[in-house]
Amino acid sequence: MATVSMKHIGKIYRGGVEAVKDLNLEINDGEFLCLLGPSGCGKSTTMRMVAGLEELTSGEMYINGVLVNNLSPRERDIAMSFENYALYPNMTIYENISFPLEIRKISKAEIEKKVLEVAELLDIRNLLNEDVKGLSGGVQQRVGVARALVRNPKVLILDEPISHLEEELKAKMREELRRIQRRLNVTTLYVTHDQIEAMVMADRIAIMNFGVLQQVDTPENVFHNPANVFVGGFIGEPPMNFIKCQVKGNAIIFDDVEVPFSGTKADKILQSGKKEFLLGIRHTHVSVFNENKSDSIKGNVFFVEPRNEEMLLTVTLGKQQLLVTIPANVDIKIGSTVYAVFDYNKCSFFDVETEKNVL
Repeated sequence: MATVSMKHIGKIYRGGVEAVKDLNLEINDGEFLCLLGPSGCGKSTTMRMVAGLEELTSGEMYINGVLVNNLSPRERDIAMSFENYALYPNMTIYENISFPLEIRKISKAEIEKKVLEVAELLDIRNLLNEDVKGLSGGVQQRVGVARALVRNPKVLILDEPISHLEEELKAKMREELRRIQRRLNVTTLYVTHDQIEAMVMADRIAIMNFGVLQQVDTPENVFHNPANVFVGGFIGEPPMNFIKCQVKGNAIIFDDVEVPFSGTKADKILQSGKKEFLLGIRHTHVSVFNENKSDSIKGNVFFVEPRNEEMLLTVTLGKQQLLVTIPANVDIKIGSTVYAVFDYNKCSFFDVETEKNVL
C-alpha cells in the first residue's frame, strides 16, 4: 500500500502540446481514485507519468513520500492492467499470471502459492491450465488483473479495463473490481471516460479537461456540488441544465419572469455581490405541472423522449430550454403548456464569466 503525491506536474509534448498543466493531486493510502474526463483531457498522460512510462516535463512525483521522477516503472513497484489486457497468447492462464514473479526469480513454491491465491480471489482457479486464446472478454480481464495483483504492488493502475465489454458484463466487473480492491486495500488509480464507472466505484473522482484538474471530490459532491459548469455538464445523464438568470433582492428573474427566492442559499448568493448567474439544476430537481402553481414558470413541451417508466421532457422557458424527468403515466405531450417549479435548495449558481460555482 502507498500514497501518491503529484506536485505541480506538467507534460508538454513535441510541438508545444501541453497535455497536463500544473497538476496537484494526492491519492491516499488504500484509496480507489478515478481519473475521469473526455478523450484528450490528459488523464492517460497523467496515468503514464505515475507509472513511469512518461517523463515529467515539470513537477515532482512521490510514492510513499519518495521522489520517483527518475525511477523506472519496475523500481516504483506499480502494477498495471490495460484495456487490451496485453496477455501472452502462447501461454496458459497460469503462465500469464506467474510471469511477473518468474522474472523476479521467486521460488516455484512461492509462485504457485501466490498464483493460486489470486486465482481464487478472481474466481479463475479452475481455468489455470487453459490457453488464453479464445477466452471471453470477462475472463481475459480477470487474468489481466490477476497478473497485476500477484506481485502485491504498492499501487495498482487500471486503464479503461472494462470499456469494451458488453453492458451486463461491465456491471458485474465493476462490482468485482471494487470488491477485490476493498479486500486487498491496495491504492488504486482507475482511468476512465465513463462517468458511471467512476460514480459507482470511486472513493473520490478527479475530473480533468484540457489537461487541467477541474475538481477532486466524492461522487456525491461532484454530482450535487460541481465546481464549475464543465463538471456540472459532464457529470450526470442527462447533463445538468444551465439557465441564465438574475438575482435581485428576494427574487430570481428568468427573462421576464420573476420568482421569489429566499433562505440560506439566497443570502449567500446576495453576499457574493454578483447579479447575473448561470443557474445549474438537475433534471430530477424540477417538477412540472399541467396547471399554474405558486412560484412556477410557464413553459411549453418541445420534445418527449420515453424512457421505460419515465419520460424525459425538453421544456422551453422563454428563450431557454431545460430537461425534466417525469413518470411515464403523466399525460403530457409535445406542445403542451406546463408550469415548472425549481427546487432552489438543490441548485448551483455559476459565475457567468468564470463559470465557477459561486458557492
